[in-house]
Amino acid sequence: MATIPGSPSSPNATYPLHGDELEPGLLYAVLTYRGELASWNWSFFVPNPAVTPIGSSGTLFHVVDNAVREWKFEMEVKDVVSSPHVVAIVRLANVSFLGGYEDIVGDDSLLPMFKSVAIPPPGSAGVSEFCSRTWFLDAICVLHDCCVAQCDDVWLLEREIRRCAFSAMDKFLQNSASRNVCTPILLVDLICGVSGTGSTNPLATWHETSF
Repeated sequence: MATIPGSPSSPNATYPLHGDELEPGLLYAVLTYRGELASWNWSFFVPNPAVTPIGSSGTLFHVVDNAVREWKFEMEVKDVVSSPHVVAIVRLANVSFLGGYEDIVGDDSLLPMFKSVAIPPPGSAGVSEFCSRTWFLDAICVLHDCCVAQCDDVWLLEREIRRCAFSAMDKFLQNSASRNVCTPILLVDLICGVSGTGSTNPLATWHETSF
């Protein structure tokens, strides 16, 4: 298993990040609470470095459904670091090689990759198994094929992201019970790959902090 400079000797180790914001030019996974202990909405997020603290604004890529399970892809501007619904933020890959923020989230970069991920039409056989998690994992495969992020085992990546979210749920539920505004977020450095600088395996390092 590969590691990166400054990472702990054990891939399961955690240590505090410096500062209380995300990093520009990075692609993150964001898991938000759905009202059930082991169920989250899965999405991708690119922070806008022009807005501080970084992570208080950025572009979220995800799929949403309605009451009759009609799914559609959406991208929207979101604040993830102070959202009361965010459980975990997982760093996936350095995408700064795609250009500046507007380039990264624009029509010629990540957006068409995410739009290429198939969404089953209403009433089709695939709807019953489709969810934001399956869309997210399919999107990871597209990013891998496009050399944006290296992930040789998407199921291993899913398992580790789920473990991160489970680790964060105790803090999340305690915070919700006390009705605090700011939710303690588990921010994990779980690298899929860094394009252009040599590949790294998933689970390279874990960092933990609370916003």
